[in-house]
Amino acid sequence: MKTVSPKTGPVKRAEDEQARRASSGRDRLGRVRLSKNAVLRREYRAQMPWWRRPAVGFILTIPIVAFLTALIVLLQKALTSDIPGAVLLLAVLFTALIWGVGPALFSLLLSVGVLDYFFVPPSLRLNIYTTHGVLRLIPFMICGMIIAFITAQREYARLQALAAEYEAEEAAQELEESNRKLQEASDLKDRFLSIASHELKTPITAIRGQAQLLLRRLARERELLPEMQDVYQSLERINEQTKRLTALIDELLDVSVIRSGKVELHRRPCDLVALCREVIDDQHMLSGRTIILHSPCEHLTLYADCERLAQVIINLVSNALKYSSPDSEVEVGMSQQEQWVRLEVIDHGKGIPKEEQDRIFETFYRAPDTRSSVKGLGLGLAITRDIVERHKGRIWCESEPGQGSRFVVELPLE
Repeated sequence: MKTVSPKTGPVKRAEDEQARRASSGRDRLGRVRLSKNAVLRREYRAQMPWWRRPAVGFILTIPIVAFLTALIVLLQKALTSDIPGAVLLLAVLFTALIWGVGPALFSLLLSVGVLDYFFVPPSLRLNIYTTHGVLRLIPFMICGMIIAFITAQREYARLQALAAEYEAEEAAQELEESNRKLQEASDLKDRFLSIASHELKTPITAIRGQAQLLLRRLARERELLPEMQDVYQSLERINEQTKRLTALIDELLDVSVIRSGKVELHRRPCDLVALCREVIDDQHMLSGRTIILHSPCEHLTLYADCERLAQVIINLVSNALKYSSPDSEVEVGMSQQEQWVRLEVIDHGKGIPKEEQDRIFETFYRAPDTRSSVKGLGLGLAITRDIVERHKGRIWCESEPGQGSRFVVELPLE
């Protein structure tokens, strides 16, 4: 036969300790619930007017029952035998509605005593020798208990509603506190970005200036030694990377300024056609790509911040060049529709899926399939949307996978 070995001492003590902790936890939870219920009841009573508190009900129940009893006695000859119980039941109902279950039960006991003393024959009154009187009062007592039960249910529902209200208030306060902490963290992050960007920009500008100075000096030489050719190429890479780093820092500065709400628009008459031509010429020189401009007129003037609007065009055109093949064209078109100016930037790249077309305007968001192939922080479109919206305009994307993308900007003329 197999024998089950008894549990060793340490294992048994561990299980006992675990059970004791669980029991202690349940006891603490029970005490917390009882304490919470007591607080809710105090709050519930504190919200009542003084004349509706149970203590007042216990006091006023006596004269109410006495008054109804005297009224029944005075009119006893004109009433049937069932009327006294119905009238006193009204006293129980009235007490329950005004003062709650405790005074209602007290009113029920007083009414039972009154019925037994005044309206039950002496031979059938409540005593230890007969139950006939009890049987006659059972319907009245049942009706009174039903009223008390319904009143108790109503008070319980009110307590539950009060508890739900307090829980909602606590949740709202916690949510407000969490939002405050998140806002503080966001403000701290924005301040850090702003300070870090400013501090980084100074040394990077110095590095880029020194690299450009050396490039100009080497460019003046008629012939460069082989080792100087390597130096020249290294300086070109330094200049290009510092230029890219400066652009990233400028984007971070723009994001910090936008989030802090300190962006100021310096509006003045702005020629959109001239801005587009200037941006297209610059982007063509940098990339060597073909960029076509479609404009119905030579000049299209609107009231806007020219520098910020140029930033919008640069971001859209550079994105179109970045996310399309090197041998494809990029198109920039504009038109005027009543009180709106419409600007379109079209590329013939691989397109953007429907589920990502709204998210591409979020800060730091980048499409999953471009994170490894295209460099950037995902700030350009977020900055673009903010600038457009500050001009009371709107921007959206129209795209189908494999058919390119069309970014549309609408700006008011006035």
